[in-house]
Amino acid sequence: MCQTLAGNLRYLRKSRSKRISQKALARILNLPAKTILNYESGHTSPSAYAVFMLAGYFECTVEELLTKHLYERTNNP
Repeated sequence: MCQTLAGNLRYLRKSRSKRISQKALARILNLPAKTILNYESGHTSPSAYAVFMLAGYFECTVEELLTKHLYERTNNP
């Protein structure tokens, strides 16, 4: 699950029409700057609240963020 979240977070952050840096996303979510880096690398698992906030920011469900491979949607028609 941690690797799925890491891939989804990286994909969503980079694929939006307005790309956002890890630092800017951390600032928006009121998290330490290195936290997003740790989430994306799979070194740290976010709290339930952080997952909820990430899902809200990226306009997806918590379930999609944690279990679906969102980054494969564009690769597989």
